[in-house]
Formats: sequence, C-alpha cells, structure tokens
Amino acid sequence: MTDWQGKKVLIAGGASGIGAATAEAYRRAGAVTAVFDIAYAADTIAEDRIELAVDLADAAAVEAAFERLWAHWDALDVLVNNAGVELVASLEETSEAAWDRVMNVNLKSMFLCCKAALPRLKASGGNIVNTASQLAFVGAASFTAYTASKAAVVNFTRSLALETAAAGVRVNCVCPGAIDTPLLRRQFTGRLGPQGSLDDLVGMHPLGRLGRPEEIAACILFLSGGAASFVTGSAMLADGGYTIH
Repeated sequence: MTDWQGKKVLIAGGASGIGAATAEAYRRAGAVTAVFDIAYAADTIAEDRIELAVDLADAAAVEAAFERLWAHWDALDVLVNNAGVELVASLEETSEAAWDRVMNVNLKSMFLCCKAALPRLKASGGNIVNTASQLAFVGAASFTAYTASKAAVVNFTRSLALETAAAGVRVNCVCPGAIDTPLLRRQFTGRLGPQGSLDDLVGMHPLGRLGRPEEIAACILFLSGGAASFVTGSAMLADGGYTIH
C-alpha cells in the first residue's frame, strides 16, 4: 500500500502487544522505527530501531525522550500513540490516583507526544494514528475510567485533525475490539473481567474470536499510508463486529 523505505516512525507504547506488532510491521515494510515505552530496562540504539525507556505520562520524561530522539533523527513521518493501561473497578472502588493514572497514560501521553512531534510532522507532511477502543462507543460496567479515556481519544483525534489539516498532517485513530495481548489476558488472571469470562468476551464478537495484534497493525499502516490520503479525523473500528449488535 505504501513504500515505507527510509521513513521514520515513532510508536509511543510499543514494547508489547499492538505496539510491538506495529513496530515490526513498519520495519518489515522498510521504515526505521523508534519506540518509547516504560517497560524497557535500557535504551537501544540500532540502525533500524531506537528503543527508549520513557514514562509517557510524565511531561519531563517525554520532553527528554524527544530531545534524545532528535539527536539521531532530523525528521519524523508518522507518530503512533499506543500507550494504554486498563482498570477493572467499580466507580466506588476507583481511587483518584487510579483514575488519574488511566487518564494520564491513555490520554495525556497523546497530548504530550503530539505536541512534541507536530513541528516535525508538519515539516514532513506526516500523520498521526492514535489507538482508541471499541469501548469508546459502548459502555462496560467496572470499566468507567478506561471507557471514558478512550472516548476522549476519539474526540481528541477529531479535533486535532481539524487543527492540522491545513498543514497537511492527517490524524486518525483505530478502535480495536478484544485483541489477544498481555494487557487483555491480565484482566482474567484469577478473576472475571468486566465482560465476564474470556469466553464470554469472545462471544461478544460476531467473528467468534479475539483479534490479533498484527491485524490492528495492518489498520495502523493503512491509516498512515498513501492509500488513506483522503482520510482524516476518522475512528476506524476493528472490533470483530463487537459494536454492531
């Protein structure tokens, strides 16, 4: 769909799951990738990739990470905002600190990364893809903080797309259903998730299975590529049919 040879792509939140699959997909297509993630034990600087340990909810840490990145890169073509955490708790059980953590990782990190990256993206005519969720559009009991954060991502995407359209920067988001990642599996460790058992959750998807990280990576590459050149401000559902019934 797009020749990514030599393009520079930053994935914020890419050490595992959808982010890791996305970084790998870009590299296979010829791009050079950088990944910011708090999960890294140490930084890696290689010819085809840069991996930096970054707390994406911390403004000073994000600013420092971009300074380190610009020491190696003079341009940026794509920013993928994929950092995310979940919280399974009723509203009455949710502490202020827990609420703030979900909002800071899932939403504030996008604000920080977009603000830092936009000058380079405007210079390259690049674009942004944010990771939201099918739960941006439907509710889930004991998942209030998460669903609120993901609904905010959708409108953040739409509004930023309006701001940047004149500069030639497209902004879209992908809204995955249940994807088979460590983040999802942790919900069901010794307990029921907000939608019941794992089998219950699978049953909510008309396609009858969990999604795969590489399937969402393919959506992200599409949205950031030339085949989607007339697409901005969109929220692409990739949810196995979860929201259609």
